[in-house]
Amino acid sequence: MSKNLIALCLMFVCGLSMAPCAEQTLIAEGADTRCHVRYSPYKGEHGDMFLKAGDKIAVISPSAFPSKKQADATVKGLKGWGYVPVMGKHVYGAVRSLADCIADLKWALSDPEIKGIFCVRGGYGASEVMDQIPLELIASARKPIIGYSDISVFHAGWTRAGLLSVQACMSATFDDLAPECVEAEKNIIQGKIPSYTCEGKFKGKTGEAEGILIGGNLSTFLSVLGTAYDSTKLDHKYILFLEDVEEDVQHIHRYLTVLKHLGVLDRAAGIVFGEWTGIPADLGDYTGSSRGGKYTSVTDMICRQFLDDLDIPVAFGFPAGHSNVNYPLLMGEKVHLKVTDKNFTLFY
Repeated sequence: MSKNLIALCLMFVCGLSMAPCAEQTLIAEGADTRCHVRYSPYKGEHGDMFLKAGDKIAVISPSAFPSKKQADATVKGLKGWGYVPVMGKHVYGAVRSLADCIADLKWALSDPEIKGIFCVRGGYGASEVMDQIPLELIASARKPIIGYSDISVFHAGWTRAGLLSVQACMSATFDDLAPECVEAEKNIIQGKIPSYTCEGKFKGKTGEAEGILIGGNLSTFLSVLGTAYDSTKLDHKYILFLEDVEEDVQHIHRYLTVLKHLGVLDRAAGIVFGEWTGIPADLGDYTGSSRGGKYTSVTDMICRQFLDDLDIPVAFGFPAGHSNVNYPLLMGEKVHLKVTDKNFTLFY
């Protein structure tokens, strides 16, 4: 649906107030998506989880190995934001065990001086770690975890523990992320919450809904289903957010089919699709010819295969995913989705 996003911004800076305090505009290349971003102070029940200058932040990598360069960039960047980053014992090196990854995360959760957890990278293996982390430990710690991609597993755990978490860029925040997204990430972890109004050529399905925001990376999200940290098993309605990278149309179709068969799509109050980055141009043996004509895009496939019997709002093209424009989201928080013929809005 879209590859790298080209950012064009109009930024109006003001102090924290009850009124929106900033607006930005970006264009999503390919999806032709324009999103206006406004910020307001957080007004929910988890205000104690946001960070302030001088707070100690654990820097860990509970998924795949990062490079020393990535870890160092994260530490330097967080210092530049006014925090005190504290590196875990097993972030990078020649080798580490599953027990090492678990130990770093449990330390970050248990140390009372640590106020937040910043992941250096995603990759693969988060579900093995999350399997060993009691939800009671997460709930009692009340610390935000920040990251995306494979970190979607931890977002599910935080949601099941009744807490918010922050889907946002990791080490690339301080290296390759668009400036307006850096600003948005810096704001959101301090409690200045973005509201998004996006316009694009993919209209989705119109409607309006509220629910707890869950999801993240599609292929990773499947690994939480049926676990103790399955965020689809909520007592509340949910809005489902999904994106993916370097998967072909066949794989994305397969993953969504699993969600459909398990009732995850049917139970959603609304769905927001983010970026499909690095999708092969060659559709291989799943071109759509056997389903009524060739697919023109991932969005076309989704519309034809999964939306007909869903009477809920569905939005396409939200600018979050595996590109250099990756806007942050509060996971586990109630969000309002409104999709019209002209645009869609997503706000807390």
